[in-house]
Amino acid sequence: MTIPNEEKAERILTYISYNRLSNYWYPMLKAPKEDEIFKDGSSFETIFRLYQFDSELRAITFQAIEQIEIAVRTQIIYHFSHNHNSGFWYGNEDDFSSYPFYVQFLSKITKNVQDTKQEFILKYHRKYEQFLPPAWKSFELLTFTNLVSILKNIKDNKQLIPIAKSIGIHHSLLISWLESFVYIRNICAHHGRLWNIILTIKPEWLKSPKGDWINRWENDYDPTGHTLERVDKNDRILKLYASICSILYCLQFINPHHKYKKRLLELFEEFPQADLYHMGFPEDWREQPLWK
Repeated sequence: MTIPNEEKAERILTYISYNRLSNYWYPMLKAPKEDEIFKDGSSFETIFRLYQFDSELRAITFQAIEQIEIAVRTQIIYHFSHNHNSGFWYGNEDDFSSYPFYVQFLSKITKNVQDTKQEFILKYHRKYEQFLPPAWKSFELLTFTNLVSILKNIKDNKQLIPIAKSIGIHHSLLISWLESFVYIRNICAHHGRLWNIILTIKPEWLKSPKGDWINRWENDYDPTGHTLERVDKNDRILKLYASICSILYCLQFINPHHKYKKRLLELFEEFPQADLYHMGFPEDWREQPLWK
């Protein structure tokens, strides 16, 4: 690997660990990768540009998932409160399929309300004697993971239908998609590597789209470098492209004026070093309705 500017490289390694940067030069290694011999033309500058690309990609993807999280939270509060004609519906154990979950969930809300310094909760306590606020207040303290857990443990699956419909998917896919968003969100929040990852938590394939979609979300990628035979879409190795497409699809319904796609395209233009193939983009991705 060539180092065009050793002083710059030393400064970078002072503030970004060697181990973190090494995640970005894996594609530059010759096979077998275990020998750790770089391909001709490999440069430290290229690796650092990939690192910068990944940092920007995490930032805009986190913001995109934030919109989905807020939308799902709002939908849960709205539909469940209307269905039960009460903002305190979450206190009814009969609505949950698991009693242990119900107990843990109620304890979680109680602790959140007890520990928070949020003014909207403090204001509520100054006005009302009941300790636990209604869902439209208490659920604002829940994490995305907490919200998905609620949906996974609701006894009546029909209650998921309007929430799934609000993001354009069938309710049978709702948990799969939301869990994949939580997975990507956590990578972004903890500054993990997003570029070139293989999804360990992946969404199920959308068969009946209600908006612009794609005809495939895998690109025959194989970590060994071989081309994979066509198999069922849910059994394929999926990379970040699948998650990005899922996020873009949901944003069509949540915020038709979102900037995520525009920012992605600008990022791809700014960092040509980031080979989109390693992110799972197929050759014809620009021709897909979702990307046009």
